[in-house]
Amino acid sequence: MKNIFVVLFIFNLISCSTSKVTMEATDYKDLEIIENTKIDSSDAINYNELRFYDIQSANDTMKLMYLNFGDWDGLEESSYMLNTHSKIWEDVELFDDMQTFTIIADGTETKVDYFASLKIIDSTGNDCLKDEHPLKNKLIHLFYNKFKKTKSVYKRMESTSKRKLNKKLWI
Repeated sequence: MKNIFVVLFIFNLISCSTSKVTMEATDYKDLEIIENTKIDSSDAINYNELRFYDIQSANDTMKLMYLNFGDWDGLEESSYMLNTHSKIWEDVELFDDMQTFTIIADGTETKVDYFASLKIIDSTGNDCLKDEHPLKNKLIHLFYNKFKKTKSVYKRMESTSKRKLNKKLWI
């Protein structure tokens, strides 16, 4: 009971603001960048996440990352679902310039919210989805295209392979 109260209290403290992503080169409408605040001990940590709403599962961004970059490097408690973990990929090279990124995949499936999300951090620890980050739009386009391709690949996978992947992701 105490844990439920703590969780509810933390969610009340979390503030969200939304900015709709407007990209001329895409037809993907269900994409948003959400600014969140996470309370960690006595610190408030602000971060942005890229949310995909046209999904089959809250794990869709985890599928995207796994199918494109292999096994994850770490786990952290999900920001949204108590029964699963966010998956963390570290030192991911997304472009040919040798710069690396940390990608955190998460998501939720509730009556109120249904999305899969990514947090993207560059090698210097900067939030890549902040408006002033020079790679923001390039990263949005990259993950939009990978998301679209991954959905297509996943639909063509055999049901046995899908079950194995889904089971692996629900850690």
